[in-house]
Amino acid sequence: MLIRFSVENFLSFKDTTEFSMVAGKVTRHSGHVALCNNKRLLKGAFIFGANASGKTNLIRSISFARHIVLHGIGNTNIEKKYFRIDEKCKDRPGVFQFDILSEGHFYSYGFAISYASASLEEEWLYRLDDPDKEFCVFLRSKNENSDAFTLHSDISFDDDRQKSRFNVYADDISSPKMKQTLFLSDIAMRSPEDSLEYQPFRDVIKWFKHLVIVFPSSKYGAITQLLDNNNEKTRMENLLNYFDTGITAVSKKEVEFDKAFSMLPDEVVDSLKTDITNNIKGNGKSVFVQPEDSLIEIKNVNGELLTYEVFSNHGNDTDLFEYRDESDGTKRLFDLIPLFQILLSNSVVLVDEFDRSLHTKAAQEFINHFYSLTEGRPSQLIVTTHDSNIMDLDYVRQDEIWFVERQKDHSSRLYSLNKFKARFDKKVEKDYLLGRYGAIPIFQQ
Repeated sequence: MLIRFSVENFLSFKDTTEFSMVAGKVTRHSGHVALCNNKRLLKGAFIFGANASGKTNLIRSISFARHIVLHGIGNTNIEKKYFRIDEKCKDRPGVFQFDILSEGHFYSYGFAISYASASLEEEWLYRLDDPDKEFCVFLRSKNENSDAFTLHSDISFDDDRQKSRFNVYADDISSPKMKQTLFLSDIAMRSPEDSLEYQPFRDVIKWFKHLVIVFPSSKYGAITQLLDNNNEKTRMENLLNYFDTGITAVSKKEVEFDKAFSMLPDEVVDSLKTDITNNIKGNGKSVFVQPEDSLIEIKNVNGELLTYEVFSNHGNDTDLFEYRDESDGTKRLFDLIPLFQILLSNSVVLVDEFDRSLHTKAAQEFINHFYSLTEGRPSQLIVTTHDSNIMDLDYVRQDEIWFVERQKDHSSRLYSLNKFKARFDKKVEKDYLLGRYGAIPIFQQ
C-alpha cells in the first residue's frame, strides 16, 4: 500500500508537495480504511482540480519515478521534466519519495536526480517498522568534489561471505560509472533470493512492479487472454451487464489476418506481419495488437499465425458487434473492468481521468464496487477526476478528497478537503463549485 508520496521540482510541482493515504479521524465509511500493522490507511483517494491545474502531473510524477526504478535513468526521458517556469529549477534536483507498506514491512524509499547531467544525486531506503527508530537499509550520497558516491548501511551480516559480497556491491555502486543506476534496482537483480538481509530491496522492487498506472490512452492488453479463462470471462460479462452496456456475452473468434487489419494500407499490413512473425517465434506465444478501434490477438500455433478478434453479443447471436462498434464509455469499461482482478491481488492502482466517457452513475458504481469487492483487503484506488458528483460524503470520506490548484507562479498546490474540516452532512460538491475550496477554473472577463 502507498502511505505517502512526495515530489519536488517535477513538471508543475515546484516545491515539495506531499500526498498522503494516512486516514484521518473521520469515523464514517470505516470500510474505506485498511488497518495495516496498527496504521490506518485509506483505500481510496479522489483528486479534483481545474484543467491544467496539475492533476495529471501528480500521476505522471509517480509514473516517472516508477519507470526510473524499473528501467533506470538512462532509459527514461528526463528532458524538460523540471519546473520550467523558473529557469533556476533546471539546475535543481528532482526529488521523489515513497513511504510504502510491502510484504508486511514499512519502507521509505526515494531518490534525487540531476536533470542537467541525467544522473543520480542521492538515493535512500529506510525500514520503518520500529516507530522509535529508523533502520537505514542504505543511504547513497554523492561526494561534493567528484561524481563518486559514499554508501552507508546499517545491514549486518552473520555470514562473512555475504558481507564481502555486499561490500563488492557497495564499491561497484559508488563508482561514477554507476551514476545512472539505482542501488535498489541493482541489488534486487544481483542479490541471492534466499538472503534475508536483502529482503528490503526485494520488497520495495516488488511494490513498484505491482503498481498499476492507467492513463486515458492506456489500453488493457490482455482481454483476449482473459477470455480464455472461463471464470474471468464470466466475471467480465457480469460486470459489463452490471454497468448497463447492453452486452450479454464477450468472445473472441478467429479471423483472417488481412481482414483484421483491413483499415491499414497493404504495405503496412505486410510489414506488420513480418514484424509479428519475427517477434513470436515460439509455439503458443502470442501478441496483443490494437490498431485503431480493434482488439486483436495474434498467436503462433505450430509456425502458423492465427488471428483472433474480440466480439460482443448485444442480444443477437447471429450478428456480433466488433470493438469499434461500441460506445466510448463501453470501450473505457473494457480497459477499467480488468482492474478489479488486479485489485483483488492487493495492488495499488492509479487512474488518470477516471471518469472519461463514463456516466456519473457508472463512475459512482465503479467506486462502490471497488470498496465492496476489496473489503478487508489492503488494495488502493487513486484517481483524478472532474466528476464533482463523486464528491459526495455519502459515497466517500472527507480525507479521501484532494484538490490541485494552479497558483500565480503556475506551480501546482495539492491539499486535502480535511484542512477545511467539512462536516459529514455538508454538501461538498455545491461548496466546491462555488469556489469555497479553490481548485476550480477562473474564467477571464
